Amino acid sequence: MKKMLTNNLGLKLLSIVSAVMLWLIVVNIDDPVTYQDFSSIRVAMLNEDAVTDKDQVYRVEDNSDLINIRVWAKRSVLDKLSAEDFTATADMEKNIKFGNLVGIEVSCSNRNVRTADITKSRENVVISIEDAASELFNVVVKQSGQADDAYVVGTALPEQSLIEIRGPASVVARINRVQADLDITGFNSDRSEICALTILDNNGAMVDTTYLEYAGKTEGMNVKVTMLRKKDVRLKPEYTGVPSGDYSFKNIFAKPETVKIAGTTADISKVSEIVIPAEEINIEGIEEDTQIVVDIAKYLPENIRLVNEADAMVTVVVELERKQGKSVKIPVSEIEVKNLSRGMKIDYGNLNEIEVVVKGTSAELEQLDENEVRVALDLEEYTRAGDYTGIAEVTLPEMYGLMEDVEIEFKLTRAAGGSAGNSNSNGD
Repeated sequence: MKKMLTNNLGLKLLSIVSAVMLWLIVVNIDDPVTYQDFSSIRVAMLNEDAVTDKDQVYRVEDNSDLINIRVWAKRSVLDKLSAEDFTATADMEKNIKFGNLVGIEVSCSNRNVRTADITKSRENVVISIEDAASELFNVVVKQSGQADDAYVVGTALPEQSLIEIRGPASVVARINRVQADLDITGFNSDRSEICALTILDNNGAMVDTTYLEYAGKTEGMNVKVTMLRKKDVRLKPEYTGVPSGDYSFKNIFAKPETVKIAGTTADISKVSEIVIPAEEINIEGIEEDTQIVVDIAKYLPENIRLVNEADAMVTVVVELERKQGKSVKIPVSEIEVKNLSRGMKIDYGNLNEIEVVVKGTSAELEQLDENEVRVALDLEEYTRAGDYTGIAEVTLPEMYGLMEDVEIEFKLTRAAGGSAGNSNSNGD
């Protein structure tokens, strides 16, 4: 037996080696060792309290917590791998170096992949460490969208007017305000909305919130919204005073003639017009068409507001009409003579009638009743016989005036055999 085993031993050993090598060749051809790349694997930061317990915060610089890896293994192993099979960590307590570098460790859940088979695109997460800060900031509501055409937002109140934000001191120092973003599209009733929060700097640019925390808030801000109904109402300006004597009031109106107001259904139903009181529009002595700017906000009824605050300033236009003259003939026989001296009589010579030119607007003059025009001549200062020219006293309806004084030429003579004169005599 021994002779049989040792016979041609060299040849037999060569055959065994050849068989093994052939097997290895076949295996490597069918299932070769190669590599596969996996991208954008997030590094989990461990033991962050090593920093935060010192009232400090850290920031990852330049996205250095994202790495790519290359894995060497048999093709059959690689085919079963995905990025989810790898865990990348950076321990801030154990692996921090030079104050700002945290070593990265990568492991694989597949037992056929050893740590030594993995190469990383970077070895460290680069961080910056600084003091933490917290501060209170105003919360403002920023509306977008368009409510129902018949409605406007009355109030939009956040559940908190202030919110505390904590984070790196340099980032907190950039914050100007916190904005609750409210989309009012289609709103037609009161409601509450959860609104996302946006942090803005002094320039209105968004601040990166990656390393910021809202004290006591994990979601957006609840905003309570009240809706008001809109309505168009007329502006009614009133005025006081009278224009210059040569002019008469013609018209007054506001530009625009209507404004859009808002209020609850109950409140707005009570409003049909907005009165601009007379004390705002004084036309005393004016001689031309006049425009007066009035702030109507203070004349809005209680619980009523303008849809657009810019509409508060309106222009009131006052239009005048220059007065015209109309001639009225008065027979001298209808002139009332007052205070004629005893024993005297008045004579108008060849004068049969006098002309009174009444002043008013065209509309007023069309309505003038000439029978209401009265003329009188007061002779109290005329006590002696002679020729005179006197200014008549003309009585007119309230809205009218005289274009010019009415002069009357007359003669006083002593009545023959006269005794007492008649104070109301016309001398005939």
